[in-house]
Amino acid sequence: MTDLASIRPLTPRSALFLDLDGTLIDIAPRHDEVWVAPELPGVLTRLRDALGGALAIVSGRPLHDIVSLIPVDNICIAAEHGARLRLPDGTMEEHHADLPARAEWIAAINAALPRWPGSFLEEKTINLVIHYRQAPSFGPEIEAFMHELIAPAAGRPSAGQAELLTALMAYEIRPAGVGKGHAVDRIMQLSPFAGHVPVFIGDDVTDEEGIAAAVAHGGFGLHVARDFAGVAGNVRAWLADMAQRL
Repeated sequence: MTDLASIRPLTPRSALFLDLDGTLIDIAPRHDEVWVAPELPGVLTRLRDALGGALAIVSGRPLHDIVSLIPVDNICIAAEHGARLRLPDGTMEEHHADLPARAEWIAAINAALPRWPGSFLEEKTINLVIHYRQAPSFGPEIEAFMHELIAPAAGRPSAGQAELLTALMAYEIRPAGVGKGHAVDRIMQLSPFAGHVPVFIGDDVTDEEGIAAAVAHGGFGLHVARDFAGVAGNVRAWLADMAQRL
Protein backbone atom coordinates (compact mmCIF):
# COMPACT_ATOMS: atom_id res chain seq x y z
CA MET A 1 0.00 0.00 0.00
CA THR A 2 1.46 3.36 -1.01
CA ASP A 3 1.83 5.91 1.77
CA LEU A 4 0.39 8.92 -0.04
CA ALA A 5 1.18 11.14 2.94
CA SER A 6 4.90 10.61 2.30
CA ILE A 7 4.75 12.17 -1.18
CA ARG A 8 6.04 15.71 -1.41
CA PRO A 9 2.94 17.93 -1.27
CA LEU A 10 1.81 20.70 -3.56
CA THR A 11 1.78 24.32 -2.39
CA PRO A 12 -0.17 27.34 -3.68
CA ARG A 13 3.00 28.20 -5.67
CA SER A 14 3.06 24.89 -7.51
CA ALA A 15 2.44 24.65 -11.24
CA LEU A 16 0.92 21.23 -11.88
CA PHE A 17 1.52 19.30 -15.13
CA LEU A 18 -0.44 16.08 -15.49
CA ASP A 19 -0.20 13.26 -18.01
CA LEU A 20 -3.53 11.62 -18.84
CA ASP A 21 -3.47 7.89 -19.71
CA GLY A 22 -1.95 5.82 -16.93
CA THR A 23 -1.78 8.87 -14.66
CA LEU A 24 -5.22 10.44 -14.33
CA ILE A 25 -7.10 7.58 -15.97
CA ASP A 26 -6.44 3.84 -15.96
CA ILE A 27 -4.90 2.19 -18.99
CA ALA A 28 -7.51 0.38 -21.09
CA PRO A 29 -7.08 -2.30 -23.80
CA ARG A 30 -7.75 0.43 -26.37
CA HIS A 31 -7.35 4.21 -26.13
CA ASP A 32 -11.05 4.69 -26.95
CA GLU A 33 -12.24 2.41 -24.11
CA VAL A 34 -10.95 4.37 -21.12
CA TRP A 35 -13.02 5.20 -18.05
CA VAL A 36 -12.86 8.59 -16.34
CA ALA A 37 -13.55 8.64 -12.59
CA PRO A 38 -16.65 10.82 -12.14
CA GLU A 39 -15.03 12.89 -9.39
CA LEU A 40 -11.92 13.72 -11.44
CA PRO A 41 -13.16 16.88 -13.24
CA GLY A 42 -14.24 18.38 -9.92
CA VAL A 43 -10.88 17.61 -8.30
CA LEU A 44 -9.02 19.21 -11.20
CA THR A 45 -11.29 22.25 -11.07
CA ARG A 46 -10.52 22.75 -7.39
CA LEU A 47 -6.80 22.32 -8.01
CA ARG A 48 -6.93 24.81 -10.89
CA ASP A 49 -8.51 27.40 -8.63
CA ALA A 50 -6.18 26.69 -5.70
CA LEU A 51 -3.11 27.05 -7.93
CA GLY A 52 -4.30 30.28 -9.50
CA GLY A 53 -4.86 28.57 -12.84
CA ALA A 54 -1.41 26.95 -13.02
CA LEU A 55 -2.61 23.49 -14.04
CA ALA A 56 -1.97 21.81 -17.38
CA ILE A 57 -2.79 18.48 -19.00
CA VAL A 58 0.20 17.26 -21.05
CA SER A 59 -0.75 14.24 -23.11
CA GLY A 60 0.03 12.38 -26.28
CA ARG A 61 -3.69 12.35 -27.11
CA PRO A 62 -5.24 14.70 -29.67
CA LEU A 63 -6.82 17.84 -28.26
CA HIS A 64 -10.41 16.78 -28.95
CA ASP A 65 -9.87 13.55 -26.97
CA ILE A 66 -8.50 15.43 -23.96
CA VAL A 67 -11.30 18.00 -23.96
CA SER A 68 -13.90 15.23 -24.21
CA LEU A 69 -12.38 13.17 -21.39
CA ILE A 70 -11.49 16.10 -19.10
CA PRO A 71 -14.29 18.70 -19.42
CA VAL A 72 -12.64 21.36 -17.26
CA ASP A 73 -12.66 24.97 -18.46
CA ASN A 74 -9.74 27.39 -18.34
CA ILE A 75 -6.91 24.90 -18.11
CA CYS A 76 -3.88 24.72 -20.34
CA ILE A 77 -3.67 21.63 -22.56
CA ALA A 78 -0.60 20.38 -24.41
CA ALA A 79 -1.87 17.80 -26.89
CA GLU A 80 0.08 15.35 -29.03
CA HIS A 81 3.16 15.79 -26.83
CA GLY A 82 2.95 19.57 -27.20
CA ALA A 83 2.38 19.81 -30.94
CA ARG A 84 -0.93 21.51 -30.12
CA LEU A 85 -1.08 23.90 -27.17
CA ARG A 86 -4.31 25.41 -25.82
CA LEU A 87 -3.68 28.26 -23.41
CA PRO A 88 -5.98 28.88 -20.42
CA ASP A 89 -7.78 31.66 -22.31
CA GLY A 90 -8.47 29.32 -25.21
CA THR A 91 -5.78 30.71 -27.52
CA MET A 92 -4.14 28.03 -29.67
CA GLU A 93 -0.45 27.67 -30.42
CA GLU A 94 0.78 25.04 -32.84
CA HIS A 95 4.18 23.55 -33.47
CA HIS A 96 4.55 24.05 -37.21
CA ALA A 97 5.76 20.60 -38.14
CA ASP A 98 4.16 17.76 -40.03
CA LEU A 99 5.27 14.25 -40.74
CA PRO A 100 7.12 14.31 -44.07
CA ALA A 101 5.38 11.27 -45.59
CA ARG A 102 2.23 10.92 -43.51
CA ALA A 103 -0.07 9.55 -46.23
CA GLU A 104 2.51 7.06 -47.45
CA TRP A 105 3.26 5.90 -43.91
CA ILE A 106 -0.44 5.43 -43.13
CA ALA A 107 -0.82 3.26 -46.23
CA ALA A 108 2.27 1.21 -45.39
CA ILE A 109 1.19 0.68 -41.77
CA ASN A 110 -2.34 -0.36 -42.75
CA ALA A 111 -0.90 -2.83 -45.24
CA ALA A 112 1.34 -4.33 -42.55
CA LEU A 113 -1.18 -4.53 -39.68
CA PRO A 114 -2.61 -7.95 -40.70
CA ARG A 115 0.84 -9.40 -39.89
CA TRP A 116 0.27 -8.47 -36.23
CA PRO A 117 -3.25 -9.55 -35.20
CA GLY A 118 -4.53 -7.42 -32.34
CA SER A 119 -2.48 -4.36 -33.22
CA PHE A 120 -4.06 -1.21 -34.64
CA LEU A 121 -3.18 2.23 -35.97
CA GLU A 122 -4.25 5.45 -34.25
CA GLU A 123 -4.14 8.49 -36.54
CA LYS A 124 -3.76 11.67 -34.52
CA THR A 125 -3.86 15.19 -35.95
CA ILE A 126 -0.13 14.90 -36.68
CA ASN A 127 1.33 11.82 -35.03
CA LEU A 128 0.82 8.16 -35.92
CA VAL A 129 0.73 5.34 -33.36
CA ILE A 130 0.72 1.57 -33.59
CA HIS A 131 -0.78 0.07 -30.42
CA TYR A 132 0.09 -3.55 -29.67
CA ARG A 133 -1.21 -4.08 -26.12
CA GLN A 134 -3.37 -6.90 -27.47
CA ALA A 135 -0.48 -8.30 -29.53
CA PRO A 136 2.53 -8.08 -27.17
CA SER A 137 4.59 -10.79 -28.85
CA PHE A 138 4.81 -8.67 -32.00
CA GLY A 139 6.43 -5.71 -30.24
CA PRO A 140 10.00 -6.25 -31.54
CA GLU A 141 8.79 -6.85 -35.10
CA ILE A 142 6.62 -3.73 -35.04
CA GLU A 143 9.48 -1.65 -33.65
CA ALA A 144 11.82 -2.82 -36.42
CA PHE A 145 9.16 -2.07 -39.03
CA MET A 146 8.57 1.45 -37.70
CA HIS A 147 12.29 2.23 -37.57
CA GLU A 148 12.71 1.11 -41.15
CA LEU A 149 9.60 3.02 -42.23
CA ILE A 150 10.83 6.39 -41.00
CA ALA A 151 14.55 5.83 -41.63
CA PRO A 152 14.70 8.30 -44.56
CA ALA A 153 13.26 11.03 -42.30
CA ALA A 154 14.95 10.08 -39.01
CA GLY A 155 17.90 12.13 -37.87
CA ARG A 156 17.73 14.41 -40.88
CA PRO A 157 18.40 18.09 -40.03
CA SER A 158 15.51 19.44 -42.04
CA ALA A 159 11.89 20.49 -41.60
CA GLY A 160 10.86 16.96 -42.51
CA GLN A 161 12.62 15.22 -39.65
CA ALA A 162 10.70 12.57 -37.72
CA GLU A 163 11.43 10.35 -34.74
CA LEU A 164 10.06 7.20 -33.18
CA LEU A 165 8.81 7.18 -29.59
CA THR A 166 8.69 4.04 -27.48
CA ALA A 167 5.60 4.19 -25.28
CA LEU A 168 3.71 1.68 -23.15
CA MET A 169 2.79 -1.08 -25.62
CA ALA A 170 2.90 1.39 -28.51
CA TYR A 171 5.26 2.99 -30.99
CA GLU A 172 4.57 6.55 -32.08
CA ILE A 173 5.97 8.62 -34.94
CA ARG A 174 6.16 12.34 -34.25
CA PRO A 175 7.94 15.34 -35.77
CA ALA A 176 11.29 16.14 -34.22
CA GLY A 177 11.28 19.10 -31.85
CA VAL A 178 7.96 18.09 -30.28
CA GLY A 179 7.95 16.70 -26.77
CA LYS A 180 6.53 17.05 -23.28
CA GLY A 181 9.73 18.72 -22.10
CA HIS A 182 9.37 21.39 -24.77
CA ALA A 183 5.73 21.82 -23.74
CA VAL A 184 6.68 22.41 -20.11
CA ASP A 185 9.38 24.90 -21.17
CA ARG A 186 6.88 26.88 -23.23
CA ILE A 187 4.07 26.84 -20.66
CA MET A 188 6.40 27.94 -17.86
CA GLN A 189 6.99 31.17 -19.79
CA LEU A 190 3.30 32.04 -19.60
CA SER A 191 1.01 33.49 -16.97
CA PRO A 192 -0.13 32.07 -14.56
CA PHE A 193 2.68 29.48 -14.63
CA ALA A 194 5.70 31.81 -14.68
CA GLY A 195 7.25 32.13 -11.24
CA HIS A 196 5.62 28.94 -9.95
CA VAL A 197 7.38 25.68 -9.09
CA PRO A 198 6.57 23.00 -11.68
CA VAL A 199 5.46 19.52 -10.64
CA PHE A 200 5.09 16.95 -13.42
CA ILE A 201 3.27 13.65 -12.86
CA GLY A 202 3.43 10.91 -15.49
CA ASP A 203 3.77 7.20 -16.06
CA ASP A 204 5.38 6.64 -19.45
CA VAL A 205 8.77 6.95 -21.10
CA THR A 206 7.59 10.11 -22.84
CA ASP A 207 6.80 11.67 -19.44
CA GLU A 208 10.44 11.52 -18.41
CA GLU A 209 11.00 14.51 -20.74
CA GLY A 210 8.39 16.48 -18.81
CA ILE A 211 9.82 15.43 -15.46
CA ALA A 212 13.32 16.51 -16.55
CA ALA A 213 11.97 19.88 -17.67
CA ALA A 214 10.19 20.39 -14.35
CA VAL A 215 13.44 19.67 -12.50
CA ALA A 216 15.33 22.07 -14.79
CA HIS A 217 12.84 24.81 -13.84
CA GLY A 218 13.46 24.22 -10.13
CA GLY A 219 10.59 21.82 -9.54
CA PHE A 220 10.24 18.06 -9.32
CA GLY A 221 8.55 15.10 -10.94
CA LEU A 222 6.49 12.20 -9.67
CA HIS A 223 6.31 8.90 -11.56
CA VAL A 224 3.28 6.66 -11.22
CA ALA A 225 5.37 3.48 -10.97
CA ARG A 226 7.93 4.89 -8.58
CA ASP A 227 5.74 7.08 -6.37
CA PHE A 228 2.19 5.71 -6.66
CA ALA A 229 2.80 1.93 -6.88
CA GLY A 230 1.83 2.01 -10.55
CA VAL A 231 -1.82 2.76 -9.75
CA ALA A 232 -3.60 5.71 -11.37
CA GLY A 233 -6.22 5.51 -8.63
CA ASN A 234 -3.51 6.42 -6.11
CA VAL A 235 -2.69 9.51 -8.19
CA ARG A 236 -6.35 10.52 -8.16
CA ALA A 237 -6.58 9.98 -4.40
CA TRP A 238 -3.46 12.09 -3.79
CA LEU A 239 -4.73 14.88 -6.05
CA ALA A 240 -8.07 14.85 -4.22
CA ASP A 241 -6.20 15.19 -0.92
CA MET A 242 -4.08 18.03 -2.30
CA ALA A 243 -7.20 19.82 -3.54
CA GLN A 244 -8.74 19.56 -0.08
CA ARG A 245 -5.58 20.74 1.69
CA LEU A 246 -4.97 23.69 -0.64
